[in-house]
Amino acid sequence: MNTDYLRYFSTLAELQHYGNAAKELNISQPGLSHAIHSLEKDYGLPLFEKTGRNVRLSPYGLEIKKYIDVILNNLDELEQTISDFHREDKIIRIASVYPLAGSFIPELIQSCSVKFPFAIYNGMTPDILHGLENMTYDLGFCSGHPSSELFEYCPVQKSYVGIVVPKGHELISKEAFTFRDITTYPQIFFTRTSPMRKLQEQIYKDYQISAAPACEAEEIEVILNMIEHGFGISVLPYLDIFKNRNVDVLPLSETKWESTFYAIRRRDGVRSRGEKTIWSQIIHNSKRDRLEF
Repeated sequence: MNTDYLRYFSTLAELQHYGNAAKELNISQPGLSHAIHSLEKDYGLPLFEKTGRNVRLSPYGLEIKKYIDVILNNLDELEQTISDFHREDKIIRIASVYPLAGSFIPELIQSCSVKFPFAIYNGMTPDILHGLENMTYDLGFCSGHPSSELFEYCPVQKSYVGIVVPKGHELISKEAFTFRDITTYPQIFFTRTSPMRKLQEQIYKDYQISAAPACEAEEIEVILNMIEHGFGISVLPYLDIFKNRNVDVLPLSETKWESTFYAIRRRDGVRSRGEKTIWSQIIHNSKRDRLEF
């Protein structure tokens, strides 16, 4: 099947004039006539009828055009897809939990010293993993790493656990306090859909302390808002964004608990140049900072 001849057929069917169609296609009129005659010979059917100086599709041509249109549309989509695969400036779709989206991700991309288009989406870890699985995202940055063999991952940032309280809270003035002391204050927890909730519950379990949450939230940003407005205090991994909030962080010196964030991607898939560059930078930073287990 000569796909050029199919495009010639489509153009002639639209313009209904050999001279105009040949000019549109940038070919000679005899060349166009030869292509149409070749199709008619292959199909064994007349595709066009003369109407004065013009032509129109025959009844056979009208039916065949429906199928040729589908073929040409599919070919156009195929060529566009192949072109996208070869484009070095393919948009990189990055999904991140909120704590890393504000500064860590932009700084990481900036450190790559290569310009490429990208888009950043915020979400919860389960949603990000689902998006990576169905290839909605190219790269994900999550709290905790997946167990599925579908993914590969690399640690990118560690954070110690502390007690986050409103500015001026009475715990700040105490010379010393234990973890048990904080349970006398309302506790703000992550919701059970968040991987961070497991960290909070495990810390309480280690100290053999039970605490009912006064309130819950999915995002750390919301929890910080609630702390600032006096709804309670919270056990949270320390993040740089705390510096710009009206809160104080009291390190828990008696615990070695740390929270780790990971860069994650599918093991398979077509990689753009930009995505490869970012992942190489992630691996380099991980080795440099010794974020390994």
